[in-house]
Amino acid sequence: MTFKKIGIFILAFFYISLQSCKDNVKLENILDEKQEQSPSIGTKHFLEEDGIQLQLPDNFKRLSLAKYSEILNSKSNKNKQILARAELQNSRSLNGNSYIFYNKADEETYFVNTIPFSEIEKEDAQKLLGIIRQNNKEVAKKHDVKFTKVTAKFKSITGAQIFKAVFKADFKKTKTVNYQHTYYITSNDKSVLLKLITPTENSFDKYIEKMIF
Repeated sequence: MTFKKIGIFILAFFYISLQSCKDNVKLENILDEKQEQSPSIGTKHFLEEDGIQLQLPDNFKRLSLAKYSEILNSKSNKNKQILARAELQNSRSLNGNSYIFYNKADEETYFVNTIPFSEIEKEDAQKLLGIIRQNNKEVAKKHDVKFTKVTAKFKSITGAQIFKAVFKADFKKTKTVNYQHTYYITSNDKSVLLKLITPTENSFDKYIEKMIF
């Protein structure tokens, strides 16, 4: 498989292979096989261009790319928005549809990009992790930031596969911390790249598992 890097944080067009499944697929318990199924949580959002349903905490509101760009430009300290700005640029560069959900109260942004379906093996997930590390090294050189891997995992169930990676970003100049959450999911012949930028280490696994393809 050939990976193409676009911009600072582009995670490449890598894809997850599926066992055939044409019904709507829920991702329940794929990230943590031991946890019990949780009831409906947060607010449901429907990605009308792709036929995908997701759930997010109630504070998240959907914005257009243009509106989100205005919000970032209005911030007095733009150095605190480095990761978010990079992801916005990447969203504009990717092939497919882009959706942005923003939590103003907690300064959290959820980027959803649907991209062409293809296949990936576990070895390709390792290559993806390497690309993330390399991209973070480039950012570290430009913005005096230290990236530390929190977790990285690849799991598969019948009908869906997920790659997840979380990195902590310590910005020395502003003395701030961001967490960069990356999920790549393929299900029902659809591939989705999710990026979550947060100021704290919040787990979104329970929301990811509520997605319906």
